[in-house]
Amino acid sequence: MPTAPDAAADGQGEARTPWRLPSYIWQDPMRRYWLEAAERAFREGYEEGFRVNLERSVIMKLFFWRGIDVPTSVLRTLVETEDLAQMRSWRERAYDVATPEDLFVAE
Repeated sequence: MPTAPDAAADGQGEARTPWRLPSYIWQDPMRRYWLEAAERAFREGYEEGFRVNLERSVIMKLFFWRGIDVPTSVLRTLVETEDLAQMRSWRERAYDVATPEDLFVAE
């Protein structure tokens, strides 16, 4: 039975490990730049995801307060959508639509 080649034996152990950073990253100016960029990317992605979830919950609360039952298909569409601009547009429509399905009808 063939075995998987040993990463250390073929001399590519570092190159094959995706979480290893290149050696130049550990020099002080590059390390600071890389860490700041990584933190900024994480924060922006986290904040946008938070806002999308907030918009989603506002839409659901609006339907609840208006006494409108939300079918599973509408709920699935809301959960699968990650576009903040689209979610904000749907939130604005949620105040006036008669049924949850009308939320997705183009204006």
